[in-house]
Amino acid sequence: MEVEIDAIVKSVFDQDPQVLSVLVVDDSGLCLAKQGSISEEAAGLVASIAARSEAVIAPSPQAVSPKSTIVQIEAESMTILVRRTANVVVGIFKNKTQQ
Repeated sequence: MEVEIDAIVKSVFDQDPQVLSVLVVDDSGLCLAKQGSISEEAAGLVASIAARSEAVIAPSPQAVSPKSTIVQIEAESMTILVRRTANVVVGIFKNKTQQ
């Protein structure tokens, strides 16, 4: 599993030069992998954001599978993306591009 997580982190950095940090956590907020300047202390917050967003979009009784959410948080200098991928939560911290 560690190889898969490292592959996720590497692919994120390879695909987007604006990425500053990537944080991969489990459901309980344990940091499984980290690259970049973000603190491991953010791991619990990233897991919580994913769980709360999924609770907001709870599957209806007719739904075949639960919905996967992507949360985007905009700040003045940074964009944060949080998404569950398989059995981990990935937080991507990106430099905000000037438009």
